[in-house]
Amino acid sequence: MNLLNVVCKEKQSKKNLVIVNWTINKRGELDLIGVIIVGHGNIASELMSISQTILGSQEYFRMANVKTGEGEHAIYSKLSELLDEMKIEDVMILSDIFGGSISNSCLYFAKHKGHIAVVTGVNLPMVLKVLSYRNKVSLNELVHLACKGGKDGIIDACGLLNEEK
Repeated sequence: MNLLNVVCKEKQSKKNLVIVNWTINKRGELDLIGVIIVGHGNIASELMSISQTILGSQEYFRMANVKTGEGEHAIYSKLSELLDEMKIEDVMILSDIFGGSISNSCLYFAKHKGHIAVVTGVNLPMVLKVLSYRNKVSLNELVHLACKGGKDGIIDACGLLNEEK
């Protein structure tokens, strides 16, 4: 793999420059950050399906639906299999809710495998933001974009209508 130095201007200070090292794949493109969606019921498969309907087919994009009654061991096994299958260095796991078996299993991998970020509260705007920027920014920057995309997608639509009156 080749390394490419990318010079980025920091948003807070235009005086500072940051050098970022990116790996280049065989096609001469920036390597993608892998994305896994994990959630209760069918939320993961539905988010994956609609995301690909909007953006087209995606490489290194997987999901795991967790059925009622599946414990941490089953979730751990699913995640382990998906991570092994991806064979990619950086992975972002998007989980539906913080504090339960799913997010705990995700955090285990983040702690013990490295190069894995976990963001909870997944929604469609978050997934679309992540898939759109995962070959343009670092894993840490993608975490911030994921959170921003998810939050920005939550809008009091009726409140907007009332403001127009």
